Amino acid sequence: MDKRMEWTELGLSTVDKMLIWAIPPVLGGVLGWFLPVIAEWASSLPWVPFQGPLELVASLHGPWVALITALLGLLAGMWLSHAAIRESLHVRLSDRELQLSVNGAEAVYTREDIFAAFLDGKELVLVGQQGQELYRQKIEGKARLFTEEFLRHGYPWREGDPYADEYRRWVANSPELTAAMNALFEAREKALREDDKDDADDLRRELSKLGVTVRDEGKRQYWRLHGSRL
Repeated sequence: MDKRMEWTELGLSTVDKMLIWAIPPVLGGVLGWFLPVIAEWASSLPWVPFQGPLELVASLHGPWVALITALLGLLAGMWLSHAAIRESLHVRLSDRELQLSVNGAEAVYTREDIFAAFLDGKELVLVGQQGQELYRQKIEGKARLFTEEFLRHGYPWREGDPYADEYRRWVANSPELTAAMNALFEAREKALREDDKDDADDLRRELSKLGVTVRDEGKRQYWRLHGSRL
C-alpha cells in the first residue's frame, strides 16, 4: 500500500458518537413518558406559556398517551443526535489530500494547495498559497490530535495565523476598501448582529473573491488583503 494514501480521520471519536446517539433519545423518551403528568401540572399555572398545547395534552387520558409521547420524545432525540453529528466537522487527511465535510458540504484540498494550517481558538483554518483563507470551521475533538496528525502527514502546521499582524478592524466606509467591499462588510455586520451564520459565511466568501480575508472577534470584523493585493 502507498503510505502517502494512508488516511487519518479527525473529529468526533467513537465514544463521542455513542454518547450523542444515546443521551438525547433517552432523555427525549423519558421526558415524553412523563409529559402528560408535566402538562397537567403546568396547565394549572397561568404564568406558564403554551397553555393551549399543555391543556390539550393534559386532557388526553389512557395508558396509550404516555406511550405515544414517549415515542415522540425518542424520535425527537434521535433527530437531534443525527443533526449534532451531521453538523460536526469530519476531517480525513493523507499525505496527498485533505477532505473536510460538515452538514453535507464537502471540501477537498491537496497538500500543495495549503500554505498554512492552524487553529484559531476552536476553529480549523486553512490558508492558501496566495494568502487567501480557504477554509474555516469549528473542530470537534482534541486540538492536540489535529496538530499531531497534520504534522505527521507533512502539512504546514503553524502555531498561529502567520498573517495575524496584518489584520485591521473594519469601520464603516473604510477608505482603504472599495465601495463594493464596504457594502459587503455592512451587510455582514447586520448578519452578525442577527446571528445569521449562513449569511455571514456567504458574505465572507464574497469578500474573499474580492481579495479580502475576514476574521471575527465577537461581533467585530477584522480584515486583510490577499492575493495580488498583498
